[in-house]
Amino acid sequence: MKTITNKEAALLSLLSEKPKHAYEIEHDIKERDMRYWTEISMSSVYKLLNQLEAQGLLRSTVKLSKKNVAQKVYALTPPGRKAFKDKLILLLSTWEASRHPLDIGLASLWLLGDKEAVALLTKYGEHLERMLACYAELETYLKEHQCPPGNVQLATRRLHMLGGEKKWLQEFIKELQGGKK
Repeated sequence: MKTITNKEAALLSLLSEKPKHAYEIEHDIKERDMRYWTEISMSSVYKLLNQLEAQGLLRSTVKLSKKNVAQKVYALTPPGRKAFKDKLILLLSTWEASRHPLDIGLASLWLLGDKEAVALLTKYGEHLERMLACYAELETYLKEHQCPPGNVQLATRRLHMLGGEKKWLQEFIKELQGGKK
C-alpha cells in the first residue's frame, strides 16, 4: 500500500473522529482553520474522498438527512485506519523541511540595496508581530476552553517558530544595517 499524502492524512484525521458527510468535513476544515496549516483545499475534498474510497481506505453509505436529502457519509475502513495510523507515526517522528516563500526572496536579496532590504524585512517583521499576537490569543482561547493538548500545541508551536523567526530577522536586519553582507 502506498504511503498517504499529507493532504489525505488531514482528511483521514477528520474521519478518524467519526463518519461524516462532505459538508461536515468542509465545516470542520473551516471551523479549525485547517487551510492555514494543511494542504487541503475546498476543491480537493470531494476528489480526495473519491480517491480514498477507490483505494479502499474509506467506504461510503447513503443516508437521508433530517430534511430528507440523500447524503453520502464516509467512514474509515480498517485498512484506512491503519494507513492513517502509519502516516501519523511518520508525521510525529520525522522532521520534514518546510517550504517558505520568504526563502525565494532571501535567495534574490542581492538584487536590492541594504536600505531597501531593511525596509521590506521590517515590514515582514511587523507582520510577524501581528501573527505572534494572533497565535497568543488563540493559545489562550484554546487553553481556556480546555481543548485537547494537540490542538493547543498547534498555536504554541507556531508561537515558538514565529518567535525564533523574529529573533533571526532582528539579527539579520542589524547585520544589513551594519553594512555586512
